[in-house]
Amino acid sequence: MKNNIDNLAIIPARSGSKRIKNKNIKHFFGHPIIKYSISTALSSNLFKEVIVSTDSKKIKRISEKYGASVPFLRPKKLSGPLVPINRVLLNLINLKKKSQYKYFCLIYSTAPLINKNDIYRSLQKLKKNKRADAICAICKYEKPIQRALKINKKKFIEFDRPKYRLARSQDLKTLFYDCGSFAWYNLKNFLLKKGTKLNILPYILPANKCQDIDTKSDWKETERKFCRLYC
Repeated sequence: MKNNIDNLAIIPARSGSKRIKNKNIKHFFGHPIIKYSISTALSSNLFKEVIVSTDSKKIKRISEKYGASVPFLRPKKLSGPLVPINRVLLNLINLKKKSQYKYFCLIYSTAPLINKNDIYRSLQKLKKNKRADAICAICKYEKPIQRALKINKKKFIEFDRPKYRLARSQDLKTLFYDCGSFAWYNLKNFLLKKGTKLNILPYILPANKCQDIDTKSDWKETERKFCRLYC
């Protein structure tokens, strides 16, 4: 990598996933799925270092095989399912004294749908906005969630937000969700604010590049989307 690049990539990949066993290293079209995140980061030529944060020796070996650095194993106290991601990032940046970088990119280990162009374009957008601390990949809800239904205690259907019962879809605000794929941060501002209350820009991805993987059906849908994009 070029010596004058002042960006860092961090890929969190803890062990112990419950719904999909060994999700971060489960094979996806012949490779551990984390390989795609590592390869996307490396092929972008945007990073001086690509670091995987993990508590697993097996994930460490696999990550290093595909070109990432794993300078230490993540402490168990930061490896539980309820640990906020900002604590994981702060621990790595402070422990390894990585504050010399201007920007860092959080890339999730199960994000095979994104590519280096997404990483590059989002960074350019962040650099152009001097008031922003970060930029996050998001996707639009296909249907207006304000008209969501729920099942009440009597087992009948009702509107979760009754005030929107008669609202027309075109009159409702467009809402988005976090893709769970990547985000860029101004490292200095991230440290100053401890990863909270950040001014975050949107980087809108189409639905065919977004898929949070929590279940086996999510995994299958990711495979279908990947094939349409890259096969």
